[in-house]
Amino acid sequence: MKKYLALFMGMIMSATIAQAAQAAPNNIPTITIGWANELHTGNAQLTKMIPEVFADNPVHLKPISSSQFELIKDGEVIAYVNHVQTKGAAESATLMSQGHMQMAYCSSTALITAYDAGTDVKILCPIQSDGVAIAASIRQPYNTFEELVAYAKKANRPVVAGYHSAVSSPRIVLEYALKDAGLKVTENPADYSADVLMIDLKGLANLVPSLASGQADLWAGPAPNPQNAVAMGVGKIIATLNDLPDGKWVNFPCCTFNVLQSTIDQYPEIVAAMAQVTYDIMDYAQNHKDEIAPYMSQFVGLEESVLKQHNIVYTTAPDAQFVNGMETYFDAMKGMGKITGRLADKSFDEVLNLVFDFSFINSGEKKTYKTSNTGGRAGSRQRLSGFCP
Repeated sequence: MKKYLALFMGMIMSATIAQAAQAAPNNIPTITIGWANELHTGNAQLTKMIPEVFADNPVHLKPISSSQFELIKDGEVIAYVNHVQTKGAAESATLMSQGHMQMAYCSSTALITAYDAGTDVKILCPIQSDGVAIAASIRQPYNTFEELVAYAKKANRPVVAGYHSAVSSPRIVLEYALKDAGLKVTENPADYSADVLMIDLKGLANLVPSLASGQADLWAGPAPNPQNAVAMGVGKIIATLNDLPDGKWVNFPCCTFNVLQSTIDQYPEIVAAMAQVTYDIMDYAQNHKDEIAPYMSQFVGLEESVLKQHNIVYTTAPDAQFVNGMETYFDAMKGMGKITGRLADKSFDEVLNLVFDFSFINSGEKKTYKTSNTGGRAGSRQRLSGFCP
């Protein structure tokens, strides 16, 4: 039954995307972009919820329906942009590989593995760093990562650790950290010699319920899911990225702006415009966190007080910290056996040239934002060299 339901939902999504594309005038391209219902990528929803903030920018998205925008550049419509709300990075990578989606805000690790598997995609820039935590069931006896490791080594059954997406950054961080701590990790439920059993929770929406039901003992997830688990009384945060051993994951990058190579080749002006939109969204989100809180609270379905507890840094700077983080991810995924395709014999320097494209990055002029109706004040942000775009 689940198989047929998934097939049916996939057909609906494909039909929706196709109908939107057919509705666009023939001389104006249509592209599709995805983001999820969380705080790492969900700030793009601000372009729907408070479009007036960005309306005076030379390049901006103008909503024309609940799932479609006009991409405006200097007063002209240069593209129609459809939005698909995804369940996570794995789904985004799949939709891009199938050609149903041309752009996505999602975990960088998913796009690296997608390229490895044969999808010609490029990572243009980060959109945030940090904002990942390990949440454990309130019933578990451990309260720190170190206590978890000690408990797992002595337990008479594997600790069950969940993940929302098979190739998401939180999953990679969690598995790597567990193995780095000397634990045996498996995905085989029959392997009782393992210290930790990893299970697929199949989507962000299942993270908090998995702790309540006992399906998982713990998981690593993006904000605000760990904070929500605490607020619901079913979980506790035992570690943030900054708490993990050796300082390896401090202020670590996660999600990125990703585009199919074919779209870059065919529509470079549109890609450049969307890079500008991406910068404007993330810059505004970083500098107006209190102002956007009511809107993001509505979007993700959490109380503002819970939502504000996150420690995400929104940035589009592909600086040394970002590049070093990507190298750590790549090395970790190779060591975990997740890179087995066309990147298997590549060095990270080669991967940097093959998978990343920072050519849409330049320095720019000052941006001034309007005041939204939350009562906050507009701010002027000087765009810095090395930011996207």
